[in-house]
Parts: sequence; structure tokens; C-alpha cells
Amino acid sequence: MKGIASKIAQDPEQLPTDSSESIDGEGKLGNNAYRYYIELSEDREQCPWFFVLGYLSFLIFLVIRFIDLSYGVTYGWSEIVNGTENFGSTHFLGEGHFGKVYRCDFPTSVGAAKIHDHGNQLGDAAEFLAEMRTLQEANHPNVIKLIGKSFGQKKSALVYEFMPNGSLNYHLSAFVSPGLGLQQKTRVLDWKTRMRIAVGVAEALVYLHTGIKTIHRDIKVANVLLDEDFTPKLADFGSAAKFVEIEDGVDPPRRMNPVKGTLGYKAPETEKFGLVSTKSDIYSYGVFLFVLFTGRQAYDLKRPAATVRITDWLRPVWSKEEFIPRVTDPALGNNYSVEGLNSLFQTARMCTDAHASSRPQMVFVKEMVRQAAAFPVPELLPAR
Repeated sequence: MKGIASKIAQDPEQLPTDSSESIDGEGKLGNNAYRYYIELSEDREQCPWFFVLGYLSFLIFLVIRFIDLSYGVTYGWSEIVNGTENFGSTHFLGEGHFGKVYRCDFPTSVGAAKIHDHGNQLGDAAEFLAEMRTLQEANHPNVIKLIGKSFGQKKSALVYEFMPNGSLNYHLSAFVSPGLGLQQKTRVLDWKTRMRIAVGVAEALVYLHTGIKTIHRDIKVANVLLDEDFTPKLADFGSAAKFVEIEDGVDPPRRMNPVKGTLGYKAPETEKFGLVSTKSDIYSYGVFLFVLFTGRQAYDLKRPAATVRITDWLRPVWSKEEFIPRVTDPALGNNYSVEGLNSLFQTARMCTDAHASSRPQMVFVKEMVRQAAAFPVPELLPAR
């Protein structure tokens, strides 16, 4: 059997793959990563030590989690480098949990490549694999699609479908600038577009919670990407975790460290005790709705200390429906449904209940958001 060192010599930046054999068990480990690890160990005198040590933990994780390396397209590392113009600033899109994201121009298509540096801490490798595992399993129109991957000596990449309108965050916040890799300009989102986004993200969460039994753990506007038609796609699954239901569709909260999530979006039980469940996703979705329709940040140190969290900032208007239009995103003008907005705020209020057990299940949240979207927007009288 040829040693792996000879394979590396042919393309020093490409980790060899071979789909002719696979390991079958509870899951499938494509491309026989374990065999390559054994070869790597046998040829350790011919390989750089940083390569051996860097991939030791990486390949062990692959074996443990049964990642299917035959999934999708396997790109040569040179294709990633060339497609991003050596990770040039004009291709930069943003930054995810474990690495930067670049627009990657292939000869016949465009993708978005998220780069994982093997020199980073082990937790980053775990997030890389969590994202890979989740997106291999997921199949939903409102969840970002994994197209392929590439494994180099020092870095690896996951390649996703390219979202030309970038992150939802870019279209809501004047404080966040899109990366130079985005070629579309930001635009003001009207009421119908925001409602479609709210429903789409709710659909994605229902699918995660009921379809593939997964908790996202970092729902926020920055992790919602928009395609050419502004259809939302939930992304950044580096913190995703599986869960087990006990009865009646309820999953018990469990402690997970380190605590993941974003300030302002994290549920109280997650922030204080590290407890995670589908109800923590639902809390984050409620905050997401507040941000989507007010245009304000979830956590803003420019607000008074008692109201840095958007939930605290909005608390005075929760029980006074006539005041809710006063906190609506000014970019909407008067082109929205007051009834729909009030309904949305009440839904978001239930989602952000301080007690996890009092929050509704995502299937009910989705229906409430759909009902809010059904309220008609009054036609504006033409100016005289």
C-alpha cells in the first residue's frame, strides 16, 4: 500500500481522499478517513509533525461522529485558494463560529467557503464537524445547503450555496457593513418581506426541532442568510446539538459547556446556568422577531443600562398595544399591519418568557406568526 506521504508530495495542500472504501456502523464514514490516519501514523517519519498532530484529533472526531466524507463535492484545496483569490478581501463575506467566509468563484458556479484553520483550538474542530454533520442530515428550503468540502494540510473548508443578498443583519443595521464579497446592495425590507423571513425562519426551526431533533443554539439575525429572492436560510450550525425527547415532544434541558449563543439572544437559563433545550432556541427566536420588526439591536450598550437588552427596552410597551407602533422600525413607515404587528409582539413576548416551561412549542409559534402575516396591510391614500 502506498504511504500517505507520497500522496501529499503530489499535492502538498490536499489531504487525500478515497471513496472506494467506507466504514459502516451507526453512521457511514466515507472516504475511509480512519485508514488514512493509520497510514499517516505509519509514515510519520516522512510527514511533518504538525501535520500528524494537527490531524490526530481531527480524524478521531471524524471516526467518533461518523461524518460522511463522501457527501457532496470534494474540492481540491487549490480550487478553494483560486476561487477566493487566495482569500482576498474582495471575496470576504463575513465570519462564522469557527472561521471566515469567502465568496468562492468556481468555473461553473459560485459558493461560499467557510475556512477552518487546523492550528486553532480543538473546540473549533468540534464546531466544524458539528456543522458538517448537521448540514449533511438537513434538507429544508429554509436551511442553508452544504455543497461540498475541501481538506488541506493546514486548513479545511466547508462550501455552501452562495446567498447573494448576504446576512439579514446587513439590511437591518446601519452599524454592520457587508463584506466586499457581496455584490448586491443592501435594501430596505418592506413588511411583506419581513413577514416572509419571520415565517421562513420559524419553518426552519420547526424542521430542526421535530424533523432532525437538533437545537441550533445561536438564532440571530446575523445567522439568517438571504438568497436572490430574499428567501431566508438559517445558517451557522457550529453550535448545533442533538437532543432526545422524553414525552409529548418535550426535551429536558441539559447543561452544555462552554455556553454558546449571543448576548441579548441567549435565554436566561442558558446565560445563567448553561442549560439548553428547544425552549432556548424559542427564546432566541422571540428576540429575533423583536429585532426584525424594530430594527434595533438585541444588545446595545448605547441604551441606558437597564435597557441594553431589547427585551428590557420593550417591556414598557408589551401590555400597551397602542404604543407598539412607536417602536417599529422607522424604515417601514406606515406600510404595515397594526394588527399583525401587535400579534407578532405578543408571540415574541410568549417566546421570551423568563420561564422556559411557559414558552410555546415552535410548531405553535410558527402558526401564530403565519396568522400575523395574514393580516392585510391598509392601502395608503395617494398624496394630494
